[in-house]
Amino acid sequence: MATPAPRLWLRFLRPLAAQEPSFYRVVVACFLIAGTLWMLRGLNKVHVAPLEYPVTWRYNRQRYHPARPLPPTLTIEVQGRGWRLLSRALGLSEPPAEVRLRLPGTPPFRSPLRPPLRRALGTVRLVALPADSATYYLVPGPDTTSVKPLE
Repeated sequence: MATPAPRLWLRFLRPLAAQEPSFYRVVVACFLIAGTLWMLRGLNKVHVAPLEYPVTWRYNRQRYHPARPLPPTLTIEVQGRGWRLLSRALGLSEPPAEVRLRLPGTPPFRSPLRPPLRRALGTVRLVALPADSATYYLVPGPDTTSVKPLE
């Protein structure tokens, strides 16, 4: 017994065969319009997404160096409307967060990243930071990496 699937496909595709070219242009235009409306509707909803966000580290390079290498970007989780998230994911409006590290001997923050990232993200809400974000600290000695000096 033959499977009914090929016959079913032929039954659906037969009306589409031998049509004028304008018919196919209209079908393609309808799919493009429907896809665009679907995408625009999705961009108006609130989403949560991970982002690789750039970070500028600020500290006195002549007197201190990081206890471990400082990453140029951090993976953070943010929440916002689709348009804002899309612009952040594409890197269109991404001012780097300027993180000022605390000096040795001072009590550590819960995380030195949260306030600068909130300011840099603007209307996009910060949901989660990396688990090890509270462990960026400095030790005495000159720095050998190329990080912007504290101004």
